[in-house]
Amino acid sequence: MPRWKWIFGTVLVISCLGFCVLFSKLQDFCTVCHHRNYSHPFSFNNISETFLLKPKVQCKRNPPFLVLLVTTTHSQKDARNTIRQTWGKKGHIWGRLVSTYFLLGASSNPSMQEELIEESNTYNDIIQGDFRDTYYNLTLKTIMGIEWICTHCPQTKFVMKTDSDMFVNTVYLVELLVKKNQTTNFFTGSVRMNDEPVRDIHSKWYVSKIEFPGSRYPPFCSGTGYVFSVDVAQKIQNVFRTVPFFKLEDVFVGMCLEKLEIYLQDLHTEITFFPFKKPFTICAYRKLVTSHGFRPYKIFLFWEALQRSEDEQC
Repeated sequence: MPRWKWIFGTVLVISCLGFCVLFSKLQDFCTVCHHRNYSHPFSFNNISETFLLKPKVQCKRNPPFLVLLVTTTHSQKDARNTIRQTWGKKGHIWGRLVSTYFLLGASSNPSMQEELIEESNTYNDIIQGDFRDTYYNLTLKTIMGIEWICTHCPQTKFVMKTDSDMFVNTVYLVELLVKKNQTTNFFTGSVRMNDEPVRDIHSKWYVSKIEFPGSRYPPFCSGTGYVFSVDVAQKIQNVFRTVPFFKLEDVFVGMCLEKLEIYLQDLHTEITFFPFKKPFTICAYRKLVTSHGFRPYKIFLFWEALQRSEDEQC
């Protein structure tokens, strides 16, 4: 074979392999990807009808005060186990029941799905939807969680949506919710009042003018952690199909709240929701609700430190 033919064949094979890799990455990057058929236009219509996994709950018999909905992925099993042992451990805080459930999408890896089924059977805390599990489907995960609450556990008083890399001081959160004593039209978190869309195409949070032509988002709470009364969940369920889909979940929820004319509130006169990694001290973490960006072992260490120092003065 002439040398030029060999070179041409090699370049062609490498180009094909490169295209395949690029195509797979684009699938992961796509805004809304249903794992069965990616060509279908987006529709919210059947999210609650297509749970792949859901827990068996007894909210009517034993209604929780607070349900924690934690967005996670298949590979974050260590984080889920750490949360189960620490701030997400099911039990009573100040005499009020707190329950935790994990929100996931679908995996194309059969062995991962089998592991998740086994995990679900063991812990009874997995809520899995029939859509591709990617970052830009966080909106689907969150709406799925809200739909699950409305359908299967509307007896709870409050709901929190948070992420698997968060430290959440559930003890202080319950204390503040009890003191606040507002169980309707309540939505709180790290309030963002004047955020602008990121137009840098290289950014994780890039939004084109086609996706959002406006210059400022409506008020919203950082998706790292926000809390709302269960009636707000029911109201969001009623309107979210009328709001244009938006890939940034916290902004999309803010759009729903704007339509509902529900206004964001502070949980405390001091800042308690931190959408960044706040340096750890016992006294600081006793008086916060969230801090963001931790590996499982750090969450465990911080939680244990707080438990051991309950009697220490600040």
